[in-house]
Amino acid sequence: MNIQARTIINGIAASPGLAVGKVCFWSDPENVPRYTIDPEQVPEELARLDEALASARQQLVDLQERVEKEIGHEEAAIFTSHSLLLDDPAFYARVEKFLTQEHINLEAAVEMAIEDIVKVLRKIPDLYLRERADDFRDVGRRVLENLLAYQRQCTLEEGGKIILVAHELMPSDTVQFHRHHVGAFVTERGGVSSHAAILARSLRLPAVVSVPQILSQLQAGVQVLVDGRLGRVIVNPDPTEIEEAERDQTLRAKAAASVHPAVVSRTLDQVEVVLSANLTREDEAEEARMVGARGVGLLRTEFLFMDRGEFLDEEKQYRAYRHVVEIMAPHPVTIRTLDLGEDKQFNFENPVEATTACVLGWRSLRLSLADENVFSAQLRAILRASAHGVVRILLPMVTGIEELRLVRGLLAKAQSELTTRGLAFGADVQLGAMIETPSAAVLPELILQEADFLSVGTNDLVQYIMVADRVSEHMQRYYRSTSPAVISLLAGMARAARTAGKDISICGEIAGDPLYLPLLLGLGFRNLSVAPVLIPDLAAAVAGLKISEAEDLAARCLRLSTADEIEALLRAKPTPAKGI
Repeated sequence: MNIQARTIINGIAASPGLAVGKVCFWSDPENVPRYTIDPEQVPEELARLDEALASARQQLVDLQERVEKEIGHEEAAIFTSHSLLLDDPAFYARVEKFLTQEHINLEAAVEMAIEDIVKVLRKIPDLYLRERADDFRDVGRRVLENLLAYQRQCTLEEGGKIILVAHELMPSDTVQFHRHHVGAFVTERGGVSSHAAILARSLRLPAVVSVPQILSQLQAGVQVLVDGRLGRVIVNPDPTEIEEAERDQTLRAKAAASVHPAVVSRTLDQVEVVLSANLTREDEAEEARMVGARGVGLLRTEFLFMDRGEFLDEEKQYRAYRHVVEIMAPHPVTIRTLDLGEDKQFNFENPVEATTACVLGWRSLRLSLADENVFSAQLRAILRASAHGVVRILLPMVTGIEELRLVRGLLAKAQSELTTRGLAFGADVQLGAMIETPSAAVLPELILQEADFLSVGTNDLVQYIMVADRVSEHMQRYYRSTSPAVISLLAGMARAARTAGKDISICGEIAGDPLYLPLLLGLGFRNLSVAPVLIPDLAAAVAGLKISEAEDLAARCLRLSTADEIEALLRAKPTPAKGI
């Protein structure tokens, strides 16, 4: 389609920011050859497979080292898991089966094996394993490209920026964009929680995903503006929009560079907003401190186990937690206990085999309470780390007050055991509840009778309230953070915490989205926990707001009847991102 006039194409916002550039298509290999081979050729084809796998392993090592140096450890760790998937015996076995039983050439066998495994992964009930389908496709595609000697290319005019448009993007695509003058990317598939979207946010690349038939709507070389905040692509933008995008990029860069770790985030009317960091690994604490985090609002301890591929005993956990606590001192560190599912194991060497039936709700705190030895070891490790700074314990997926009472009993027992062993721990370790279930969200006053603080996990909360899988493309129209039910519950939680005189924070995705910032502040939230990379922009956004105006916006939102009406009001209101 050849679009001449200014046209707006809508999708889903995946990474904030504005970018202008010319369209470049990023495509997978087409027409993978398929032909019949003789049985005698199978050993030769398997030898070719071994060579392609060896090349892929080295490419992943090189990629991981470069990403570690240029982007960060968390992003580089994605490719550690890719290496494990590359060695998955199920993949090799499937390729060998297609070679020996179907008598097809290696390239076709690899393509079929990829699709076979991806199909299995996408049917698994567990969210974590389903999300790994794209990772496996990325790994398999790398092997296939080695066999085909396929090279992706995008032509670029001197000094220009390109807007990458693709059916879908893999993590290995995304990490090289900043080297190729990529200003933003747009895809037909994908969601906000995909690794490609996460990497885009780390690289500060605007991104819009799930844009229907975007490949057929654009031509290579046409100028577009990508609005990663509003989730839209403007074809042939007018000069005013181009100027706004360029100004936005310049001002955002200056704002990010000007934020200093010692600066306290305050609104225009001098209301303090605490910005904390969400961490998945202990070595991210240094980055959080450098960008100005006022503590760690969420340390996801399960990723410490997954990253190492082994179970961590009390001593190993203690050292990891202590590392974070000492770096972040004197600011508090909130450590969430294990948030795992029944079929989410620490060893992912063969994810295709991990198809144990997933029982609804058999995860997180319930799983911890079912194994007192494992849970108590983690509680002791966290308590020991509290001797080195301010530590708070956060319980995931709390559904009722009885769970908090059980944990308090285990905490008292853990403290007694540490005293007997002569090991130090903090005198006042707060116990908090993560509000991400409807049962907890509707009765925050009851939860606050036992909890010292609340942390709202909006990602799962919205999913459960709206009965919509947050990673499913088909459910995106139902997964609405602007639902009146969600906004009303958030208002009730903030009000309950204020009445009880206890702290409440938000650590879900909306906490880092400038579109929601005025609403959250208006509802009464003063503590937001986000990815470290988002803190500078968010601090600058806070500085451009007035609480009185935010409260008026929140009151208006609470009077509306639909998610569309609330979202329209938020988008109509000039958001902080435009004022940065």
